[in-house]
Amino acid sequence: MSESSTPVRRVRWYHLITPQAVGQGVPALLLLGLTVVWAMTGQLQGGTTQVQAWLSDFTGLNLLLDFSNLLILGMAVWIISRITDPMLPARFVPPSRKSVSIGVAAGLGAVAVSGIVEYLSDRYLHTNLAQDSTTTMVLPHRVDQLALGVLTVAILAPLTEEVYFRGIVLGWVHRHWGMTWGIGVSSLVFGVMHLKWLTPGGTSGMVSTAELVAMGVLLALVAVRTGSLWTSVITHAVNNFCAALAAVFLAQ
Repeated sequence: MSESSTPVRRVRWYHLITPQAVGQGVPALLLLGLTVVWAMTGQLQGGTTQVQAWLSDFTGLNLLLDFSNLLILGMAVWIISRITDPMLPARFVPPSRKSVSIGVAAGLGAVAVSGIVEYLSDRYLHTNLAQDSTTTMVLPHRVDQLALGVLTVAILAPLTEEVYFRGIVLGWVHRHWGMTWGIGVSSLVFGVMHLKWLTPGGTSGMVSTAELVAMGVLLALVAVRTGSLWTSVITHAVNNFCAALAAVFLAQ
């Protein structure tokens, strides 16, 4: 078979579901299995209490998120590696020095804009975003929590979210509806799936969700502009790393 007749592998609709299903489903199945074991051994109440305490703890919550992110990341990278569609806007191609500079500058710019938005929202909309952004449970609040917090929010989360949202979701919508819709829809899904509209909810939740959607647009533009998911990973990582540092030092 000639190279020209080789079928093009495109992002399919089920690729949008599979990574999230694996990342959310496997931990849920493991928890269900533990529940069955506890029920059979008469330790259901004690086991359930222990899980609740674990998920309320910084270390336990971060380890669970890391496990889920690793599952999503592995599945999403496997999908992207098999896609040969030339219309895929961004891939894990090595960024140039200019792309790295763009990523770092965009990340620092996002931090500055986010700080201004939170200040204005707190002042005029009577929200509490400045405090909420530094008291989020997944963020580190002590120096001894910094390593795990950075691993979760500034390494695994950017890698996972970029390959999924700016790789798979953006790629699928771009193929079917064009780049503008691709950037808009992938950014909207990115913002909504962080669930800020639910917790803390209210005005704070809506402003936080709008911030995340805007961040999604920025990340999509960076990825599309450079053609490299690594560039948007850098932008995302710089933004989240600054948030982690701020949470630690403002908590002191």
